[in-house]
Amino acid sequence: GYCPSFVTVEGEVKIRKNVYGAKAFGSLPDLPEPRLPSLEHPYGLLVTGVGGTGVVTIGGVLGVAAHIAGFGASVLDQTGLAQKGGSVTTHIRFADSQAKLHAVRIAAGDANAVLGCDLVVAANNDCLAKMRKGFTRAVVNSYESFTGDITKNPDMKFPASSMERTIIEAVGEDRFDMANATNLATALMGDSIATNMFMLGFAWQKGLIPLPQAAILQAIELNGAAVNSIMAPPTSNAAGAAGVATQEKFTWRLVTTPAPCLRKLTMRDSP
Repeated sequence: GYCPSFVTVEGEVKIRKNVYGAKAFGSLPDLPEPRLPSLEHPYGLLVTGVGGTGVVTIGGVLGVAAHIAGFGASVLDQTGLAQKGGSVTTHIRFADSQAKLHAVRIAAGDANAVLGCDLVVAANNDCLAKMRKGFTRAVVNSYESFTGDITKNPDMKFPASSMERTIIEAVGEDRFDMANATNLATALMGDSIATNMFMLGFAWQKGLIPLPQAAILQAIELNGAAVNSIMAPPTSNAAGAAGVATQEKFTWRLVTTPAPCLRKLTMRDSP
């Protein structure tokens, strides 16, 4: 579960999944894999999120996957004082040779892709500075996760629209994608801890992760457990990726479902 975890549930635990999620897993189409970015020149991926949800895990998995695929990679985690609930960013740089990577930190305007696992963190000034219009592509989780300010102002409205516009202005409307990964991952897998892996799968489907599927799956397996994998890149009216991480299992699943079904998945669980 989330890190640090203070509660352990023992015995038989049944995770409640959305009925539409189960149907989605059972009827996945076979589609071609996305076209992956070239690594002839260094490629920068900025992962943004909240401490305790697995941002650092994403960096670790991709770093190992790059090594497996024979590419060069560097991973820099910037956690500050955030152990849980604070801003966390991971700078990941890839190249076809380790010798081409001379810096581990992504410079201003040099992020090829941004994986925004949390909207608030993705829209802060430090992350925006890494984006460049017409160059950076961004996939962002639209889930509204309130900050601690709500304890002082319970009537505060979440500024989702302004944050979204800020990111769009930084990268360009045609280079921006958004999905409510938290709700979808919870509906599909029964646990919101799957959110960040969902976002990684969504970015891979969009062709933003320059690593082959086999290398990523092997890296997840090396992380600690067996892997059940269903991979299906998105179509124009579909999107979805889900993964779940626990202390004993790290499972990766990618799902492609029609947009109407995705809308139902974001609703409350059906009886």
